[in-house]
Amino acid sequence: MASPTPTILITAAGGNIGSVLVPKLAQERVQLVLPTSNAARLQGIFSPASNVAIEEGSIKDAQWVEGIITKHRVDTVFLCLTSLDELIVALNFFDLMKRAATVKHVVYLSACGDFVEGAGLETLMHTQPAMHVIVKATIEQKLKYGDYPWTFTVLGPTLFFSNDLRSKNSMLKEDLFDEPLGKAGVSRISVPDIALAARNTLLDPAKWAGKKIMLGSLRRFTGAESAALWSKALGREIRMEQSPEHYETAYPQWKRQAFGLDDLMSKTWERDLRLMYEAFGEHGFGMTEEEFQLQVEVLGKQPDDYSQWVLEMGSQWV
Repeated sequence: MASPTPTILITAAGGNIGSVLVPKLAQERVQLVLPTSNAARLQGIFSPASNVAIEEGSIKDAQWVEGIITKHRVDTVFLCLTSLDELIVALNFFDLMKRAATVKHVVYLSACGDFVEGAGLETLMHTQPAMHVIVKATIEQKLKYGDYPWTFTVLGPTLFFSNDLRSKNSMLKEDLFDEPLGKAGVSRISVPDIALAARNTLLDPAKWAGKKIMLGSLRRFTGAESAALWSKALGREIRMEQSPEHYETAYPQWKRQAFGLDDLMSKTWERDLRLMYEAFGEHGFGMTEEEFQLQVEVLGKQPDDYSQWVLEMGSQWV
């Protein structure tokens, strides 16, 4: 007897990760449900397919989300949230999924680090003051201790390769890499690898249930090392932004537009980014050898190489 076809709901389907993940899953024997506030945009991104249902509405509307989960009998959810109200949206999701009573597995996109066990949580609270990181610890703990009727897997990516694209204009026009990564170093991960990890954990929930899978490079790259890589890629010296204060004094306009923030909320986010980069600069951000090897098992390969990505991207820009 053939196994039942899973029905997977994916939030942020048109985002950085979703736009890579959805085509991967659409090729599989699955049904996809894509909630979006702009159906026309998603229909323009993804070719029409019989196994893809696009539903227009807001994921902040819990009653609406519960309705589409019930309508499609969704049994698997990829929860990717990036907003100032991530906590309340996530907890509403947990409640509506419990009420719908169809969901059997959840994959939650968090951030790299032990956010649940005593020592790990204590370290996080001691070293990380940024709200948009700490909120993920609360969500992970609620997943673990919330007595929900589904299994779950947590993905913990480090800093995305694609964050460097924010610095493209400043590198090309001012010879400045303006992401202040500091001296302690941060691990890096590609969006395609995050999408691949999401695909594999969504399609094989029994194998990865109850695990947190860190995603990134074993090597931690300092700001100076990243600037040196870009210098090589672009064929000229690229300076490094030294201070996280950059995120409060020269905040990029694209972020306000991307998140639809008013001036007050934008300033809140600017401060939070500054706090995060200060923590990265002092404490670093990365994973252990054991965590790295688990990632390799999940991906079925070595993760993409950040140094090589920089060289390839730089060659396209020159």
